[in-house]
Amino acid sequence: MSGGVYSKKLILSYFFIGLFCLLNLLLNYACTNNNDPIKFEDREGILFIKGQDKLFSGKVVDTVGKRILEYEVVNGKKNGIFKISLVKGSVAMVGLIKDNLNEGEWSYYYPNGHLESRGNFKNNLSEGKWTWYFDSGKIREIGYFQAGIKQGDWIIYDEKGNVIRKLFFKDGQITDDKDYNKELFS
Repeated sequence: MSGGVYSKKLILSYFFIGLFCLLNLLLNYACTNNNDPIKFEDREGILFIKGQDKLFSGKVVDTVGKRILEYEVVNGKKNGIFKISLVKGSVAMVGLIKDNLNEGEWSYYYPNGHLESRGNFKNNLSEGKWTWYFDSGKIREIGYFQAGIKQGDWIIYDEKGNVIRKLFFKDGQITDDKDYNKELFS
């Protein structure tokens, strides 16, 4: 009698496997487009429809290594949200692009999805306050940029939140450096 129950379970499991295979086949067929996708080519930073002099517009989703790139293209230029995700699904980086230039707030993430850093771009250059974080979420460093150059106060913290170093930058050069670790142990 136990052989009969085993056979019924086996038949039932084969039935569900077959059903899932059929559903997968139907979904793949329904999502398949018989037309070749529009391919584009990069000509000095401007995207054109491959083999034509027509500017490309549309959404680009591409896989490079183990990362998925997603962005919108309008009249040959990247515009809108630019996102890189790991194949596993977590976001690695997200920000805005305007006419092929990084613009506005950008966020970078550790592979586990925790925020690694956040800051702004203006005309493709780092601008204003940038903050870096430990994987725990605590602040690791805060600094400022002006037109892509380090400027003003930069503060570095340990994982407990204590200030361990303060730097002052003028035109990208350190003009003052106070290392709090040296003071504690000297």
